[in-house]
Amino acid sequence: MSNSNVNYGLVALVAIIAAVISSLVTYKAVANKTVQFAVVDFQQVVMNSKDVAALRNERETQIQDLRRMADDANVKIKGESDEAKRKKLSEGYLAEINAKKAEYDRLYASSLQASDKKLNGIVQAVAEKEGLKVIFNKGALVQGGTDITDSVVEQVK
Repeated sequence: MSNSNVNYGLVALVAIIAAVISSLVTYKAVANKTVQFAVVDFQQVVMNSKDVAALRNERETQIQDLRRMADDANVKIKGESDEAKRKKLSEGYLAEINAKKAEYDRLYASSLQASDKKLNGIVQAVAEKEGLKVIFNKGALVQGGTDITDSVVEQVK
C-alpha cells in the first residue's frame, strides 16, 4: 500500500475553477454573436391579403344566401293558412337552412385554415430569404428584430 496524500478538496476546487473559466469563455463567444430574428405584423398581413379579402367576400355572399333562404321560407310559411302545415313547413325550412349554414361554416373554416397555412408559408419564405430563422409576431415584442412585414404584405396583395 502506498501512502499518498491526495488532497481531494484541492482537486475538486481546481475542477470547479476550470469549469467556471470554460463557462465564461463559452459565454463570451456566444454573447458576442447577435441573434437575428424576423418580426411580422400578422394583423397587417392578414388585412392586406387578397386571399383573406376573397374569403370575407365569399362569407358575406354565404350570409346573404342564408338570409334569402330565410326570407323565402318566411313568405311561404306566412302564405299557409293551416297551423299544422305552417309548423311542419317551418321545421323543414329551418332544417334546410341549418344544414346549408353548417356546410358554409365547414367550407369557410377549411378555407381559413388553407389561407393561414399559405400566409405562414409566405412569412417563412421571406424570413429565410433574409437569413432569419426565428419569427415573432410584432405585437409580442417591445423592441428588436428585423421587420419583414412590408416584404410579406407585397407578396400577399
